[in-house]
Amino acid sequence: MNTDNLVTRLKEGSEKERLAALRHLERQGDETAINALVDLLTYEDSRLVQEAAVAALIRINTPQVAEAVVRLLESADPWVRNAAVEILQGLGETASDVIGYLLQSSDPDLRLFAVNVLGEVKYRKAVSLLQEVVNNDSNVNVVAAAVECLGEMGSRITDVRCLENVRRRFKDPFLHYAVAEALKKIGHM
Repeated sequence: MNTDNLVTRLKEGSEKERLAALRHLERQGDETAINALVDLLTYEDSRLVQEAAVAALIRINTPQVAEAVVRLLESADPWVRNAAVEILQGLGETASDVIGYLLQSSDPDLRLFAVNVLGEVKYRKAVSLLQEVVNNDSNVNVVAAAVECLGEMGSRITDVRCLENVRRRFKDPFLHYAVAEALKKIGHM
């Protein structure tokens, strides 16, 4: 079956037909298939089909999936945003360039999503990226999330210094509490 027919079936078929079309598109794994599966997450009514699309996108596991999923982070639907985060987490290091891009966004919500992904994937560069957020981000909520993740993943003296320095940058009581908890988790207090 050609891609156009699969995309049509994905939009108009029964739930069983949509699931079958989804599996065929996953096997194709090309740009058209990826975009069709990402788009499906925004209009599909069946949670079973949505979950199958999330799993398929994770299994395709290419940088193109990560790039296509980014647009879902701005959805008004919390389920769709959470699905995007789940996919980025599932892609692991494959999504690292996209995560780096999101960390530079002017939108603090997108930076927060990126920090949440980093806290779960724990790939090689995650700790250094979290340190950069803690040292440089201007949004207290983004920094607090990064502090929490660093507490879970960090352990080096540079992590301790980074956490101690953030207290001087912000006078927020919650952030100071988060830093104290992170330092305890690292074993510094």
